[in-house]
Amino acid sequence: SFRVTNGNPQTERYSSPTYRRWGNSTEQMLKDFSAEEIAEIAGFLGVSAIQLERKGKVTLQQFEEQLMTSAFSHMTLKELIEAILNEQLETKIQKMQEKENVNRNFVQQLESILTNYPTWLQKILKCESDSRFIWQQQATILRDLEIVAKALEQHLINNQFMRLPLFAQQATGNPHAFDTNTVLGKLLVHAAFSLNKQSKAYPKNTEERVDLLATLKIVQDDLWNFVTVQGLVGYTYDSIHKVWEAANQTKSALNMPMRELLNITRVQPLFNKSVYIVENSSVASTLMDINPKAPIICTHGQVRMAGWRLLDLLDPDVAIYYAGDLDPEGLHIAQNILKRYGPRVNLWRMDVQCYQNAMSETLSDDRLAKLKSITILPNVVEQMQQNKKAAYQEAWIDLLIEDIRRNGK
Repeated sequence: SFRVTNGNPQTERYSSPTYRRWGNSTEQMLKDFSAEEIAEIAGFLGVSAIQLERKGKVTLQQFEEQLMTSAFSHMTLKELIEAILNEQLETKIQKMQEKENVNRNFVQQLESILTNYPTWLQKILKCESDSRFIWQQQATILRDLEIVAKALEQHLINNQFMRLPLFAQQATGNPHAFDTNTVLGKLLVHAAFSLNKQSKAYPKNTEERVDLLATLKIVQDDLWNFVTVQGLVGYTYDSIHKVWEAANQTKSALNMPMRELLNITRVQPLFNKSVYIVENSSVASTLMDINPKAPIICTHGQVRMAGWRLLDLLDPDVAIYYAGDLDPEGLHIAQNILKRYGPRVNLWRMDVQCYQNAMSETLSDDRLAKLKSITILPNVVEQMQQNKKAAYQEAWIDLLIEDIRRNGK
């Protein structure tokens, strides 16, 4: 741990690291020391180099005791090292204890700030990858957490949709405060993820973040986020919305953005008590050609913010028929719709027969792995795992056409 020159101890490559590791009782192995260094250490300790080399180790406690007989007897070993290095030394145990104290204090402050958000608090305390940025910024992030918590509390009380820039302006005076690249923006997304019971994976892209914020009724993009509808009637309180009425009169499809859906209070089919949801836009357009009055909804893939808003507005007695691709992504969409709307949902032409008759593309291992989270249609999942193939709804479009012509199942 020390190099000795002319009877005086001097710090070398093994001094402070050894002390920092565990303190002054640590044994230092000598296998990495040169013969010259071992001889110098032996001279300082008053033992023979051969004896010390045979022993193969030395403790800092031995240095401490020998120091008391030297010109530095007025100093402890720690004080001497600190004087030479001109810095404060801490052992590894001391640093660990200090870190524990900092973390304990941080948790106490988190508990105080997030009293009304126990699920968000528990998510942070799990210290998983999505929460890492919070723990890495303990010294500065508490104030930002407090801002988000207070802003959300007032927003959830109001229970009204609000555009993100306006939400930011009210909370901070800066309409860009919650932009994606800001700490406040990241905390808001983390809060939405933690508070949403249906969220399984942390959002990876802008679309997923937009949809997640919408679960808090915070709208980030209300024009580009849309759903396509036909044969549905939208109401503003007790009055039929003129645009929806005109679309039905002219047998036209509507691309309905979230912006307009915010003004709609209720939706029902033009006739009967069923709606038909399809994942693929070309399939939806073909079905609309066959029956221009059929109540059809096209999600264009995953159900996004506008799609969920539309389905939430449907009268509670409306049956939902969903037809999607028989691949991991299509099953995931179906499962999410089933979770949200329960027994009202019927899976339309999503069976083993359709799958077996239409198997096509080979599924990658990454896509097959997604089946582990699917709990619906066990027979279809089993077939998919065995055959490692996807089946796309274009292959059984004739069956869908037949159903839509009858406007039945």
